Amino acid sequence: MRYFGLVDCNSFYCSCERVFRPEIRGRPVIVLSNNDGCAIAFTKEAKALGFGEMCAPLYQIQDSLRKHNVAVFSSNYSLYDNISRRVMSILTNFTPHLEIYSVDEAFLELDGFDKFDLFDYGKKIRSDILQFTGIPVGVGISKTKVLSKMANKISKKQGGVLVLKDDDEIDHVLKKFPVEDIWGIGRASSTKLNMLGIKTAYEFKTYQNERMIQNLLTKTGRQIQDELRGISCLSMDKAEDKKNTGNSRSFGASVYTKRELQEALAEFCTNSAAKLRAQKSVCYSLTAFIHTNPFKDGSAQYYGIDSHNFVSGTSDTLRIIKGSHQILDKIFRSGYEYKKAGVLLNHIVPRDQNQMDLFDKNPDDNEKLGQVVDLINKRYGAKTIQSAACGSNQAWRTVANFRSAKYTTSWKDILRIKLG
Repeated sequence: MRYFGLVDCNSFYCSCERVFRPEIRGRPVIVLSNNDGCAIAFTKEAKALGFGEMCAPLYQIQDSLRKHNVAVFSSNYSLYDNISRRVMSILTNFTPHLEIYSVDEAFLELDGFDKFDLFDYGKKIRSDILQFTGIPVGVGISKTKVLSKMANKISKKQGGVLVLKDDDEIDHVLKKFPVEDIWGIGRASSTKLNMLGIKTAYEFKTYQNERMIQNLLTKTGRQIQDELRGISCLSMDKAEDKKNTGNSRSFGASVYTKRELQEALAEFCTNSAAKLRAQKSVCYSLTAFIHTNPFKDGSAQYYGIDSHNFVSGTSDTLRIIKGSHQILDKIFRSGYEYKKAGVLLNHIVPRDQNQMDLFDKNPDDNEKLGQVVDLINKRYGAKTIQSAACGSNQAWRTVANFRSAKYTTSWKDILRIKLG
């Protein structure tokens, strides 16, 4: 018998902050978006105080945050990404087929695990992740991916692990589960189902007019219905080579000059090129954009975007930066207040499939230099070495007044413990 498990980290961003700050465990915590603009992650303690509204502006809730002694953090994506990779690495020990669904959740295919007690197996997954990363997770296991997602959602109120195997037990859960909370059923789809008198997952499962469901919700909706019936329709997705990757950011302060935009694009290119080298890939084209703040009333608006092609695939930071600056020369317009910029690397292929330039006398693409720079930055901390094009002042950088240390990715931020 084949089963599926879903492991989901609880309040992931907030839990990452708590790992190295034991004094805030049990205390309400929220994490803010880029530039400390809005609240985007909450612990259950914060939600209990009424702070669960996604994207609530900080300036509107900061008085209440102080009143309730809420711990507030700026987004620390390097920390979250590192801990996420640790969690996923642990999960590979529990299944031969893992699908990383997002930064904080993954599906496990449990085919041929009949000899295991799945509840104990789920508890083992949960305890290992907590022991080795400090992150609490919920584990849901059932016959299909949709049912495992449902089991996971309920597990967080029942000790962290829930296994749904018995048909009667599954139906009991479905009868109490709102149709709008089913994975893959959004607000628009649930409204259509409500018009048919379908309010619960059980009513959706047992609805007999399958043609009507397909007409309303397309093939995907019918697959979800069959998944609720215990018929596996959604296969495990295999890791595929990325078609593109990139980096963008809203500026902490308004940008007016071309020089500042050049620095920002250079940094984004540096980050993106490092990603390419880490996955042993190259790109054949680059897209860069700049734009003003569309939410600022009364200000002149402009959006500039263009692309640059490379004769041969590249992961060379310097070539990519040069390409972004050539794009900027074409799209920059003076007199505007710029708020955001970004780059996107396109047409990505494995490095060993790169078609080199026939007329290039030195086609090494600065590969060895890039590897050395990556090694130094990995050992001594990000940006230990970087192109001078990234600038040194960077007044445009994202505001992060509440950011925690990069405990796992920077030597200077490594946790220190005093003895005696």
